[in-house]
Amino acid sequence: MDNKVVKILLVDDDEDDYIMTRDLISEIEGTRYELTWVTTYDKALEAIDGKNHDIYLVDFHLGERSGLELLREASEKGCRAPIIILTGQADKGLDVQAMRSGAADYLVKGQINAPLLDRSIRYSIERKRSEDDIYRMAYYDILTTLPNRLLFNDRLTQAIALAERHDRLAAMLFLDLDNFKRINDTFGHHMGDDLLKKVAERLRRCMRKGDSLTKHGPDDPSDTVARLGGDEFTIILCEISRPEDAARVAQRILDALSPQFTLGAYELYVSASIGIAIYPHDGIDADSLLKNADAAMYHAKSEGKKNYQYYRQSMNASALERLTMENHLRKALEREEFVLYYQPQLDMKTGEIVGLEALIRWRQAGNKLIPPGEFIPIAEETGLIIPMSNWILHTACTQRKEWHAAGFPHIPVSINISSQQFQQKNFANTIKKVMEDTDTRPKDIILEITESTLMHNSDAVFTTLYELSKLGLRLSIDDFGTGYSSLSYLKRFPLHAIKIDRSFIKDVNTNPDDAAISKAIISMAHSLKLKVVAEGVETRHQLVFLSEQGCDEIQGFLFSRPVPVEEILKLLTGEKKGRGLVSSVLNRVWETAQKS
Repeated sequence: MDNKVVKILLVDDDEDDYIMTRDLISEIEGTRYELTWVTTYDKALEAIDGKNHDIYLVDFHLGERSGLELLREASEKGCRAPIIILTGQADKGLDVQAMRSGAADYLVKGQINAPLLDRSIRYSIERKRSEDDIYRMAYYDILTTLPNRLLFNDRLTQAIALAERHDRLAAMLFLDLDNFKRINDTFGHHMGDDLLKKVAERLRRCMRKGDSLTKHGPDDPSDTVARLGGDEFTIILCEISRPEDAARVAQRILDALSPQFTLGAYELYVSASIGIAIYPHDGIDADSLLKNADAAMYHAKSEGKKNYQYYRQSMNASALERLTMENHLRKALEREEFVLYYQPQLDMKTGEIVGLEALIRWRQAGNKLIPPGEFIPIAEETGLIIPMSNWILHTACTQRKEWHAAGFPHIPVSINISSQQFQQKNFANTIKKVMEDTDTRPKDIILEITESTLMHNSDAVFTTLYELSKLGLRLSIDDFGTGYSSLSYLKRFPLHAIKIDRSFIKDVNTNPDDAAISKAIISMAHSLKLKVVAEGVETRHQLVFLSEQGCDEIQGFLFSRPVPVEEILKLLTGEKKGRGLVSSVLNRVWETAQKS
């Protein structure tokens, strides 16, 4: 036992017993004990409520009450310190009864000596510590020290029972951090764990501040914040008065998470999506409330994240549909259900096809084509984006090799690189191996990376970009203008081109701001000797504007939607015949636009 003072509370109505216990304790060497004495049952309960003692020595006979009664009542009040029962005479039935009631030990007063008392106290305290350690491991999350799923389920069941008994409401909040996987992938799991601990502490403080919101009286249970696993947290609000109370708590949580988190040398901003389920409206048992709060949380994510949503019955169907898609998505690669479509990129001056962007599509059984907007977010959330991205890379390079073998010119293929794929260790080596396996030259592919990818852990990003550049690969920023890039970053990174996001091109002829932004992007890129590609070109007027600003390349529905391999072959065949089909379309559009 450590060197701290062990505080003992003796509960005994006989002064002679107190004197005897005091004298025995004074004989003990090696452990520092501090003895406090109370004589009544009520004073004992008051002292136990104070939780200021390490162990209790309780006489079996306390007037009209018994030590076993005190033991049981103390346990119900949450007393965690060990209790040793003292009695005036040996009784085998009594000692068994005491131990079954939760006593740490049972001592007969006339048979106690200093070594026996010392050993009993030390043993009881150490055993209680071991029990507490086992209890914490079983019921508490090791990382955050919050209640885990097992304890959460127990407390939710209790909260439901209490709400039912008093005919009141209870609420459950299901919280999931937004984009947490990206933080883990970017900064590592150690940093992710540190963030989870800080989030847990803010949730604790937030709920302590809101106790008065959900408490009706001193006997009402405490609200519970728990961690189910990963970045999922749950909050039980016991017996709320109105459903709106849950929204007030949810908003308070969102506000508490808004300030920056400082993790070492990094400052991170984190948001959360929260789903709310109300008892008994959204479920009358723990499982249904948890399921429905989870569905509401996913609804909050679909509404743009960083918000809360109440459960609605329709969410069940939506959640089931999402889960079904996730299960099918996991099997799609082995079933070879993915296909690549290609969208041509044209030179603004010649109208010739100078590149193709590879875009994934999911063709399910029955030839049902699933657009990427429906399955890419799920793939990113589940980590399936990694094998999917690797498949895209290998398939596009293999396809380009087949085109060249068939006599088509070397037209580079642009391949979108997911953030998670880019942040993998040895990503450059992965690219190098794919090129070797498919006999692909570095200049035959262009890797497109989003702005947000560039801005995460910029030192590591620069290292990877430099390794790719050394391989001779060309690098392009996709969706430029929607992220956080600055001129200094564009100067620093070894880039080949930028693609203006379609959101700026869409209204370039009607929105002066979009026109000014597009013009500035083109001018800035050219000053840095970067090529500019405009995507989403759909009208003649957009084409004229981009030509006047000196945009280098364009792609969009005006010329071709993304099409399967068979149709791309027709376009490439046209290119082999001279100006070709696509360049003729461009010429006609250009001539018409010049006359208008």
